Amino acid sequence: MKAGTGFYSPAEAAALLHERQATVRRWAWGYRRGHASGHTAHPPLIHTELPTVEGQDALTFVELVELLYIRAFERAGVSWKRIRDAARVAARMYSTRHPFALRQVYVDPHGVYGTVHEDDGAESLVELAGHGQHAIPQLVKPFLEQIDFGPNDVARRWWPMGRDAGVVVDPLIAFGAPVVADVGMRAHSLARAVDAEAPAFGEDGAVDRVAWTYDIAPAHVRTALHFREWLRKAA
Repeated sequence: MKAGTGFYSPAEAAALLHERQATVRRWAWGYRRGHASGHTAHPPLIHTELPTVEGQDALTFVELVELLYIRAFERAGVSWKRIRDAARVAARMYSTRHPFALRQVYVDPHGVYGTVHEDDGAESLVELAGHGQHAIPQLVKPFLEQIDFGPNDVARRWWPMGRDAGVVVDPLIAFGAPVVADVGMRAHSLARAVDAEAPAFGEDGAVDRVAWTYDIAPAHVRTALHFREWLRKAA
């Protein structure tokens, strides 16, 4: 696997996206629906890059971000067909296999849109799927406060609970596992360390002990615990 790609099982992706694993699989790898006359194949909504290894599928960080946007599209009432049409149009417009990881792509309840640069340097918003290409003045821009983009306008890192919560998903750190940003340590590892110490010291004492062990502030350990609770609420 290429360094900085990130690696997420369907279960890990589902937890981060607050979605069912079966839904993540349908979005990423498509599905077949049976009926009286046979089966209908529904192709995936994104292009996945990682090979299946010993029967196990996985997603890259960029693909995870694409699914984050697809989740927003569906919750805004955008149909599967329109999402797929938008992906095809945006991929052609922006010459990419991963259009939903681009800064330019946004969504509103009536369609999926993107920005294009005019000859005079101005930006216009056009409809990527639906009837025609209609510029619109206002759009819901989901998750832009959570995603950092690189110089190529592709998603670079994701703050799943928001920037102020202190946990970041960065494919260049810990293979993309969620980490406490200020110390670069895996949130799950810190939370498990607290679990191991809690029977002897209680949770507060365990937090202090883990902080002392790793030479970090207790607040960073509590950030990891807060992130775990955020995942559990989704589950």
